[in-house]
Amino acid sequence: MIHGSRTIRGRNGMRSGISLVEMMIAVILFGVISIVGFKYSSNFYNTDLVAKKARVAALVEQASQLSNAYDVYSVQFGTTPTDVLDLNASNAKILTTTPTAITEIGTGWVLSIATDYTGSGNNDIAFSFPVTNVTPSTSNEEYCSVFNNMISPALSLDVDDTTDFGTSAAQFTALGNVFCFGTGATIEIVLLKEVN
Repeated sequence: MIHGSRTIRGRNGMRSGISLVEMMIAVILFGVISIVGFKYSSNFYNTDLVAKKARVAALVEQASQLSNAYDVYSVQFGTTPTDVLDLNASNAKILTTTPTAITEIGTGWVLSIATDYTGSGNNDIAFSFPVTNVTPSTSNEEYCSVFNNMISPALSLDVDDTTDFGTSAAQFTALGNVFCFGTGATIEIVLLKEVN
């Protein structure tokens, strides 16, 4: 409102809105605060363990898909498959493709029909994933502990290069049909389909 030669501002002399300079200062301050916060939090965030958990979660998803495909194959053909490739064979086409190997952990899933995982004296049918391609090799045990921790959160994630996850029969007794066992270069993740 103009009164004589001066402008009168509304409501106690305050102007409404903010200027472009004030907005730019606020944006810069928020940017600086977020950069400092990110650098501070990344010092305490175990990105290596989180990456391992993500890979193991993908492995668990693959195991679930293989298990379901195995069941469908058994119903469709009245017999069990003898190889992972049977699940996407031209006469079955249950899977569009076999699960891609998570190369940071191993070479891929294998359908095992001639191994006694449970200690019963009979061959069990299982999908197994040998933990072989890990660099450094100390990570073999870390992947096994992450996998077993996903099955039973009470299990510790603290391991070292010499941690022994025991025999398949002992892990079957402790964890059920899904477990990781072994030590060193002979660590294996197992999903039991038929216990004999």
